Amino acid sequence: MTTTKKLRLPSIQVVEKASTPKMRFLYPLAAVCLAAVFMAPSSSEAQTGAAKLRPDQERAIEAMLRDVEPSLRPMARQQLATSFANFSEAQIAMMLAKMTENKAAEAEAPNPVVEVETVATPEDIAFMRAQFEPVMRKHHAAQVEFDTLVNAKVAAYCPARAVYARYGAGWRYEVGQFMIDSALGANNIEARVSIAGEAYMPKDGRYKFDFSKVRTTFDKSAVEAAIKTACGRVHATGKAFLAQVDPLIAAKNWDGAFKAEGSANAALEPIRSELQAAYDKIGPGDIGVLQLAMMNGVRVK
Repeated sequence: MTTTKKLRLPSIQVVEKASTPKMRFLYPLAAVCLAAVFMAPSSSEAQTGAAKLRPDQERAIEAMLRDVEPSLRPMARQQLATSFANFSEAQIAMMLAKMTENKAAEAEAPNPVVEVETVATPEDIAFMRAQFEPVMRKHHAAQVEFDTLVNAKVAAYCPARAVYARYGAGWRYEVGQFMIDSALGANNIEARVSIAGEAYMPKDGRYKFDFSKVRTTFDKSAVEAAIKTACGRVHATGKAFLAQVDPLIAAKNWDGAFKAEGSANAALEPIRSELQAAYDKIGPGDIGVLQLAMMNGVRVK
């Protein structure tokens, strides 16, 4: 009965040193085995072990050597003989079966698809720019018009600073100014076209873009109505604050006055949120929709 000796595990340093010669391995299992057997004892021991090999061990060595560069086969044969001398018939059979399985799997594997990189030509770039630049300029113009309208109407309808305030020697309680300025079109349009447009334009071919969801106009009357409604709520909040804080100040209840001020200012936040939601719905919106359209273009070349 053949006994299997416990093989010593090689150190990483030895593996790296022994595997320095460049070899071509077709099967992972063969590579692992060869890396392991390179840690076998001296060449004299290999020659001794080679004389005692069984036929199955010889067949395994020949199978392994087919995946080794010809110039390295003599050295590899010695090391394989030393290592395989310790393998039982079952171990050799299992190893050969695994090699056969790997070979079959490799033969059935599909060939890798090589993709040819395409670069947009100057004509492709001109084709795409002719699409996005007019839309981007119209969208920016609508944003500037929206900003102008919003900022003017907020100033006209909402209370200015200190309208709803009480102050004295060393104290002040007030509803802060309702600030919700718009700056959608603050960026220079030339920079937007050259920087944002070029950044989001595909570089690997020619594309068509769907800009149907980009808003280049807006309903001015709807925007003004939304601002007027929001500012009316701000005025109501300010008046309610004065009605609450005046008796507290008269009673020198400074803690109560401080809490009333905080409550009144907190009441402005939902008003801001709802007005911003209205801006997003009826205004031209930011550049995100336009950029998304450019990122999801349909390739035509």
